[in-house]
Amino acid sequence: MVSSPMYDRLMEFANSAPDNEKLYGWDDEHSAIVQAIREARDKVEHFKEYQGFTGQAGQAMSDEAVRAIKRFDKQANYYMTGMSYYVEARRAIMLAAEDARQLSPTLLDPMTESLRHAGEVTIPIASKFGLPGKFVNSLVADGLAYVEGVEAQANAQREAKATEIIERFESTMNDLNARLNEHITTDPIVTNRGDWTPIPELPADTADALRKGHIVISPHEGGAYGRSRSDAFGNAGLRGADSGLYPAGYDEGGDIDQRVMHSPRIPNRYLPEGDLGSRTNPITDPQDLMDLDLLHTRVNGDRHANGVIGGHTPAPPIDRDHPLWGLNAARAAETQSAGRLGGAGLLGAGALGLRGAARMGGSALSGLGRTGALGAGVTGRMGGAAGASPLRTGSFSGTGMGTYTPPGAATGAGSSGRSAGGAAGQQGGFMGGSGAGAGGAKDEKRRRRRRYEAFHVEDEEDDGMPRGYVNPLSQTYGSDRTISPAKRKDDGWDISQW
Repeated sequence: MVSSPMYDRLMEFANSAPDNEKLYGWDDEHSAIVQAIREARDKVEHFKEYQGFTGQAGQAMSDEAVRAIKRFDKQANYYMTGMSYYVEARRAIMLAAEDARQLSPTLLDPMTESLRHAGEVTIPIASKFGLPGKFVNSLVADGLAYVEGVEAQANAQREAKATEIIERFESTMNDLNARLNEHITTDPIVTNRGDWTPIPELPADTADALRKGHIVISPHEGGAYGRSRSDAFGNAGLRGADSGLYPAGYDEGGDIDQRVMHSPRIPNRYLPEGDLGSRTNPITDPQDLMDLDLLHTRVNGDRHANGVIGGHTPAPPIDRDHPLWGLNAARAAETQSAGRLGGAGLLGAGALGLRGAARMGGSALSGLGRTGALGAGVTGRMGGAAGASPLRTGSFSGTGMGTYTPPGAATGAGSSGRSAGGAAGQQGGFMGGSGAGAGGAKDEKRRRRRRYEAFHVEDEEDDGMPRGYVNPLSQTYGSDRTISPAKRKDDGWDISQW
């Protein structure tokens, strides 16, 4: 379990930042102040134009009105500058909280986590032929060491990013606070109304809105904080596979690049067998991987002269909107689905094999078709009792499909269900199929009626096959030496064939 004190501290701030939104309820106060100053100034200007006095009295009235207008402008500009610092402080709180939420609460994406139980992970350490003086371009680590190494580096990167966000936010707020204190301790400067200059950090759109009595704080403008949603808080240029952050890029999904596929393949060159990091002695201590940049290395890839095919790259913990989070989550889901579907595929294949065997009479289900019931302890051709252990659909533990042992010829592993281990009252059928039929006299009659002798035919004997012999697997008229198509007309029952 890793420790993330700076990330925890940052998220405490991010979770409390929404309280800052309560200040929106006071935005109307700014509109009221701006409106009051504007109305007072307009009234003085109206008085100056229409005061009705002439001569020295009129001039004195006009001069006093001008001085009043300047006082209004001075107070308005002084107030607007103070509001600029207030608006930028609110923007910094909002952006810093959103920047903090860009950090991923989990250090490992699902695909990286799935490699924890991998037998080995091939980590490239050189782009092509190997390190200088050595023909080695790959190391091998077991999955647990690799994942723990990625987790350690991811935690270190997230801690560093959390520290940077905290320091940036504190620096921004301290600077705004110091300048605001300096502003309120100085006397207002006498300026004209149109000469107000916003603070440098205040965006032009926000300044125009302040003049009109509105407070607009957009997350797409960095302001004093310096980062915003417009560039994904500095992450937008680092998300592409060709951003330069990933030496071998990363698998973006989609079709395989044929230019890469057709270029010469670069084989993995490992350390001599027995050395730490070789295939026979993979790295098991994540500390031995700390000299490698695991977060931006594409492992288990098929390297070619023009690029890499496949492979895995961990998702960055400092950018939860990075494409690798979605790609790796999808691949992990596909891997799990493939595992489930693989089991379903085996089940389906086993069902097909069982059905095919039933058509040939080679499973206990063929007895079900003749007797109408499949009792407990049914013994098939393989001599196994279904009642002893659950049937695993798709399993096969006999002598192989397509082999044939005539029923009643012997009592062994490949014989019919007449072995000593069979339950009383059970009879072997064609290819070993049997069912739990009625016992007693009826079974004895059925045994006499269906009993036949397996003929042993020697190839060198011309007349070795008895008259009327039919190959049980051919189901055609004639013998296995003179096979002819079955007759289409109904010639009645030919007793000589049975």
